[in-house]
Amino acid sequence: MYGILKNGELIATFAAPLTVRNNRPVFASDSLNLKRNINVRPAQRWEIQSNLVPLSTDANELFVAIALSDYYRTIEVKMPQNTGSVHNRVTAGSSSYASGSLNGTTISVTTTGTIPPGTFIRFGNHSKIYLTKTERVGTGTVEVYPPLQSSVVNQVLFWQDDVVMPCLVDLDTTLGMVYTDGVLMDLGSIKLIEKL
Repeated sequence: MYGILKNGELIATFAAPLTVRNNRPVFASDSLNLKRNINVRPAQRWEIQSNLVPLSTDANELFVAIALSDYYRTIEVKMPQNTGSVHNRVTAGSSSYASGSLNGTTISVTTTGTIPPGTFIRFGNHSKIYLTKTERVGTGTVEVYPPLQSSVVNQVLFWQDDVVMPCLVDLDTTLGMVYTDGVLMDLGSIKLIEKL
């Protein structure tokens, strides 16, 4: 299950609908002869929007933080992986490691598992979340997106259900508690943005 963590424990899970968005600034314009000009900026972050299902009373602290506009608090999210449509995912029997250069789009991976394309990954030495573009069966190279923001030298690779992303609460799209029939309550919808 994926959702919001407190001290490494899941306190609220994501509920459908769940959206994971790749936010990368792209500017497009059309000239008078209708040729399109596109300018892509190198900055990138992930955004998650979902309803939440509280799992314990610890989730009340999350509601308080949202209701009181504590937008500076870092919230840790267990990153959703696309495991439902992947049939050949093989978990690693031991720790996985990775190395790569600053601004590189490929990393060298040491693993005993199968990492399919579309897997969110994180390295032990920084908190940025990346997405694999190619499959990796065992040790070898894999393409990642976006380009590495810092070098990675033989760092632990998190790529299973252990990918944790630090987030901030978005200022515009968070709703408070929603009551249905005056009895049922949920935390409404929340949008979390990757903390860079």
